[in-house]
Amino acid sequence: MADESILFTYVAPFVGVLVVAVGIGAAVPGGYAIIQEDITTCDAPTMAVEGPEETSERFSEQGPSLTTLDYEELSDAEQTAFDDALADPIGEARVEGEFPNGDTIRNGTIIVYEGENHYTTVVAENPCFVAPQLQFPLGVFAIIFGIVGILSPPIYRKLVDLEERANVEDRR
Repeated sequence: MADESILFTYVAPFVGVLVVAVGIGAAVPGGYAIIQEDITTCDAPTMAVEGPEETSERFSEQGPSLTTLDYEELSDAEQTAFDDALADPIGEARVEGEFPNGDTIRNGTIIVYEGENHYTTVVAENPCFVAPQLQFPLGVFAIIFGIVGILSPPIYRKLVDLEERANVEDRR
């Protein structure tokens, strides 16, 4: 009886707490992986565009040895991001859509817009978080299973109390 009491009083809740911790560690990123596309624009790289003054300062000593693209050569999504970056105080915008010149722009590119050179590059890739499909449900199951372990001492005491009452009533 004493071994069962130690098991249900100390070991089961401790193991339950550990299982809840592991379940939280699995459920939180698993849940985020499920909803991230609804709350953020992952897989939309961030493009930075410098103005003509900054571009000429950066490449004043040597001519730009980078690939040069005309604004008209950009896709609609790239043009929108370029325009948004020019209007943005920081000079950055996300490319949401087709990004056919992505490899060129990632390496740094001069884009000619209205006769002026603008240094353009990708400053953040913004990848989507990938998690196994079962990570979230298994994490939730672990949390529930751990809670059962944590609640086992009061349940055990209640069952022992009921058993003792039944034994007392049987003796009468």
